[in-house]
Amino acid sequence: MKKILSFLIFTLTVVNLYSAPDLSSNDYKLIMSSQNMKDEKEELMDINKVSEQDMLARKVSKSYVSKIIEYREITGGFDKLEDMKRIKGIGDATYQKLSKVFKVSSAPAKKMLNINSADDITLRYYGFSKNEIKKIKKYLDKNGRITDNIEFKKIVNKKTYEKLKDLINYEGEKK
Repeated sequence: MKKILSFLIFTLTVVNLYSAPDLSSNDYKLIMSSQNMKDEKEELMDINKVSEQDMLARKVSKSYVSKIIEYREITGGFDKLEDMKRIKGIGDATYQKLSKVFKVSSAPAKKMLNINSADDITLRYYGFSKNEIKKIKKYLDKNGRITDNIEFKKIVNKKTYEKLKDLINYEGEKK
């Protein structure tokens, strides 16, 4: 019995010595280790604003950097990260890697698309399917130009039309 009583007294003494501190007062400091703090390099870059130098500094391949900048210059920017898949050479696997580096946090300043003089790459960047690009080229070869939204609507699918109808410019002739 003495052993049990001695053990209980010892346990209570140890528990009192190592009990949690009283945090009811404001006399404590919050200390964060560097492991818990977000490193700037871990933050996602805005694909519509980030500079070429910043992308290269984050180890994005120069070929992808130049294609991303070309896309921004042609279209005005990315509406969503999935738009990267429109760029030749960026498939699902590459997209998965790049989506861990980029985000879309600013709205793109979309540029008008001259449908009558746009090349295949530009049409693809704007989201036209291969089939729609063929139809556009065939229509232009036969008629010389697309004159208005009525003609444009007959060539592309409804979803594409609704998405792009306000960005299409019908000036000029096919190159």
